[in-house]
Amino acid sequence: MMFACLMTCLLAVKGINAQAVIGALTLGQGTMNASRDNCSWRRDVEDACPDPEINFSLYTVRDNGTPREDRVDLSSPMWLHSSGWDPGKDTVVLIHGYGGIQDHLPIGVLRDAYLTTRRYNTFVVDWGPLAAIPCYAAAVHNIKPAARCVAQLLGFLRNSGVPVRRTTCVGHSLGAHVCGVAANYINFFMHRIVGLDPARPLIRNNLKNRLDPGDAEIVQVIHTTATYGDPRRLGTIDFCVNGGRLQPFCAESSNQALCSHARSVCYMAESLDVQTAKWGVPCARRCLSDVTGRKRPSWMQRAAGPLSVPLGQHTPDSVSGTYCVNDAEAPYCQREPGGRGSPHCCQPYQPEPAFPLDTAASDQPRH
Repeated sequence: MMFACLMTCLLAVKGINAQAVIGALTLGQGTMNASRDNCSWRRDVEDACPDPEINFSLYTVRDNGTPREDRVDLSSPMWLHSSGWDPGKDTVVLIHGYGGIQDHLPIGVLRDAYLTTRRYNTFVVDWGPLAAIPCYAAAVHNIKPAARCVAQLLGFLRNSGVPVRRTTCVGHSLGAHVCGVAANYINFFMHRIVGLDPARPLIRNNLKNRLDPGDAEIVQVIHTTATYGDPRRLGTIDFCVNGGRLQPFCAESSNQALCSHARSVCYMAESLDVQTAKWGVPCARRCLSDVTGRKRPSWMQRAAGPLSVPLGQHTPDSVSGTYCVNDAEAPYCQREPGGRGSPHCCQPYQPEPAFPLDTAASDQPRH
């Protein structure tokens, strides 16, 4: 209980509502009974990696259409070439935020979206034990040691022959900061990072502790909430969706801000097909909108034109600045059984059984 009070007081100083704090710390579950002793706290030291509680997996699709998971073996220089990695495909490294990996939102949906396209080598970083509910403060503390291990993975991939210019680090919430901080531990420049509503609570305003525009050649940020996400410009190109504060299709959710925060993943998933990706138009450095619909800023009225660019996976490398996106419908929502998208991106949605993933070695633990 003291842990909850301490966290609430700390964030209240920053002007964040206490109930929103509890919602953030419990992913909307609303109760928190943990103490500091129940949480995992890692030291950021040079020999911290490999960490037994940080795992890397490569997800691919077999010829028969079934998913395959290979656990990355950093100790084997030839591991990559004996795995399901395809040198003809681009590579993405997905990093979850607070709460770990689940088959529903957030990173589980994005992982499956990438697999559905069959056009990417999809690596997933699982640092779930270091970002477990309700240990949000510990998860923030563990960004640096997690980032150090992600840097080890990125270096391993580069040394194994994965082109840096064809590799993108995609992180949601705290995971976006892990992508950014990893840049501090590598001896090469990452090509692209995509930060999906980078987390705001307890993130220190020091460039070495968070995502910033200098972490890669291209740093794209998708803003969907100003409570759990940071509304400030953090990238070389920032997309403010519906003003970047709250999403209108989450209005009936029990926690509109948390729903909005998670939907940044759905916008990224939808963008994998350039035909369905949302497009943004140049706008002011700070996006403003009224999600109630009473007021429609001028940028909402513009049709896609020569200055508009697609959000997400297919954003041209040459663009920079702030872009505004207006969208009233839940992105990547599966509107009919077997159709494109995910039911987890709809609001509300009906949970369905997770699709099992085969592993390359049956004795490997699942996370």
